[in-house]
Amino acid sequence: MKVFWAFARQSFQTGLIYRFDFWLRVSTVLLLMYSIRWVWIALYAQRPGAFGVSLEQMVTYGVLSTAIVNLFYSFGVQYYISGQVRSGAIDLDLLKPLDFHIHMLARSAGEMLFRLFVIILPAMLCGYLFFGLQPPVTSQAGFLFAVTLLIGYLISFYLGFLLGTLSLVTLEVHSIDWAFDALTRFFSGQFVPLWLFPGLLGTLATLLPFGSLLATPLSIYTGVLSGDAILTAIGLQLFWLAALSLASRWLWRRIQARIISQGG
Repeated sequence: MKVFWAFARQSFQTGLIYRFDFWLRVSTVLLLMYSIRWVWIALYAQRPGAFGVSLEQMVTYGVLSTAIVNLFYSFGVQYYISGQVRSGAIDLDLLKPLDFHIHMLARSAGEMLFRLFVIILPAMLCGYLFFGLQPPVTSQAGFLFAVTLLIGYLISFYLGFLLGTLSLVTLEVHSIDWAFDALTRFFSGQFVPLWLFPGLLGTLATLLPFGSLLATPLSIYTGVLSGDAILTAIGLQLFWLAALSLASRWLWRRIQARIISQGG
């Protein structure tokens, strides 16, 4: 456990170095929060009853989504693995006294905590003060929001790990990741809540793992999900977490023997 937190602390401290990047990200988040609030205000002015929830709930969903989405795009495990393979440094990672999955999770957790404390929480505070972000509907919803957000983060990590594992074969994942990123953002409900997706598309979006990242925590926070629907959503999250963690370990064992280090 000490080794895990050592790598996590190293990644956290690395995040503190790039101050310009930090201020750029904070400014971007605040601008997007301001924009998404006024987008929904304008849409509700035209069709106030078309979205199934109140304006306050929808603004809360959009503003909070803009803040917490940074939780899922920290570290970029797929880019790290790809870069290590190309440079030849992947061998050094495999020699470290820590399981490679745990090593990657430690680095990811370090940057995630950095973004949580210096970007996400301050952005949420600004959301409460200036952009119409409401508190969770109940204290229980607030607790379940935090729990499902953590599960969503772990699902995001394993999705990235699976993508990074492909670099042991392809050596490059940037092009694949661009398409994967667009797919993730769309089906996670980052821009449009999943309950607004029509018919078969809505069913598909609900069943895919991407909805577990944002749509599930945000729907609980805003009160869209309640009672048995929350238990069903958490059950689906746990299913995807177990399936993806097992799949990532299986694929890593199968492909690890094919490592090609270009630089070394």
